[in-house]
Amino acid sequence: MQRILRLSGAGVDRPSYSSAEYVVGLCFVAGTKGLPTGIRHRAADALVERGRDVGYAEARYLLPRNGWGWLADAVREGWALWTASIFAEDETAPMKTRMRVGLALAEYEYPGSYYVPSAVELLIADSAAASADRLALAVAVAQRAPKEAVSLLCRVASDPLVQVGHRMEAIRKLDEIDVVSAEKMRASQTRLPSVQVARDRQREAAERAQQEAEAQRARETPEAVVGRLESEVEEILDDLRNRGSADWLADDLDDHLAESDWEGVSQDVADICGLVRDEDVESALRLLEVLTRVRYGGEVDPASDEAPSNAAAGQDFPTLSRRELEEFARTEAERSWLVWKGLVEKHGWDDDPSDELDHQLHEVDQRVGEAICQKAGDHLRELWNYLVWELWPELVVAAKERDYASAREHLATARLLADEVQHAQTLWRDTAAENYSFDPMTMSWPRDFWLVMEDWRRGTVRQ
Repeated sequence: MQRILRLSGAGVDRPSYSSAEYVVGLCFVAGTKGLPTGIRHRAADALVERGRDVGYAEARYLLPRNGWGWLADAVREGWALWTASIFAEDETAPMKTRMRVGLALAEYEYPGSYYVPSAVELLIADSAAASADRLALAVAVAQRAPKEAVSLLCRVASDPLVQVGHRMEAIRKLDEIDVVSAEKMRASQTRLPSVQVARDRQREAAERAQQEAEAQRARETPEAVVGRLESEVEEILDDLRNRGSADWLADDLDDHLAESDWEGVSQDVADICGLVRDEDVESALRLLEVLTRVRYGGEVDPASDEAPSNAAAGQDFPTLSRRELEEFARTEAERSWLVWKGLVEKHGWDDDPSDELDHQLHEVDQRVGEAICQKAGDHLRELWNYLVWELWPELVVAAKERDYASAREHLATARLLADEVQHAQTLWRDTAAENYSFDPMTMSWPRDFWLVMEDWRRGTVRQ
């Protein structure tokens, strides 16, 4: 109408329309059956150009479903190229009409380029199309853009679903463009299956696709969704359970402590700390809350976005401070000296009391060092046992019973335990370097013992 107005030179005042009003007008023109067909087609093309996929869907609804052959003529006239490309890619449209429109797109001379529309490539590769039509599209592109058509002709020549005569025609066309590609295609013909075998394979593939689609629909039933939710919950619980299992988490800690394997103990401690501080554990608990809420609805409190707080955790695991270890060393040394004192009172001194005292001092120091090393190692063992046999199983049970508040508290306690494990490792390592010797003169000895000790300290021997 605008072109007619321009040619006629008539002065007509055109009111300004909004974009929405313009789209409504296009829909009205395209869908009104009493208007000329050409005007309806122009309105449909404008609607597609403005609304793309949405406009195309509306245009398909407004125009007759099987009356879209006009696009081929429109392309040859130089308009509706975008609409034709979308239509040619529409798998719901009739194949014959799509091929006609695709042929027009393949023949169209694009200004200044050898452009090949993607719709043409899709139609040539479509095994549902007739082989003659696929060959015609490839040949049409070859006449306009020979180099760009090489891959398309090779696709036709290498497809066993294409009739033999059409494959050979594609190879002959390739001879005119690319001799090397033509020879490769000619040599590959003996390796291609027959058309019947290829169609059988295609039918089997289609049946498998249909079965997969049916299985997908079956997976979307309420029962299947519930089953998948429960399976996912159980999988997360199994992962949490296995993370803290005694079968693998620092399972060689006892051997490493017995062998004084510093590197092995360090790796065991790193494994324990890595378990309880891993952010995946928090994520797993949050995911469990969400999945449980989806599965059981309002039976579960909403998931908390807050990380477990160590301040709110209960500290039920054993602890050992450096001061406690020093007090233990003093008690152990005093006990050893008292035992030796009892032996002297019962059996008397050796010939050289000074040597005997020197030897006893060495033995006491060695005995105390072994005792505190054993105690520090036992503390590490206790922490490991508490984690894998009590604390972590309680966390898993709380998560399984959907008591996520308790599960978060157990996780916070486990993180405090990890701090204690690192502290215990430091104590155990330092016992080999520090001297926990105990001065016997700090004890309240009887007078004769005290005199011997005094002489021993001065470097003389009292007989």
